[in-house]
Amino acid sequence: MGFHKRWISEEVLIDRYRNEGIAGIESYLGHADAFITSGDLSENIIDLFNDHTMNKIIKWNTISSLISDASIKKGFDEKKKKTIITG
Repeated sequence: MGFHKRWISEEVLIDRYRNEGIAGIESYLGHADAFITSGDLSENIIDLFNDHTMNKIIKWNTISSLISDASIKKGFDEKKKKTIITG
């Protein structure tokens, strides 16, 4: 039996949210014994995740909103887009 820790950073949260949505975040956080956070966003998300007094729907909507806002603020890497010119 192992001890499962998760390194939670803004980049991990945003990438997982963009690729898998809030279900990916819930799955990622749900299988850990300990969290190691780096930054305000990850700390706020883990605080909300560990708040067992909060309504579950409100909790996940708030988590989704925080990550979504951070994702929009971060923007998208324009270098990854490729332009194909046909002639």
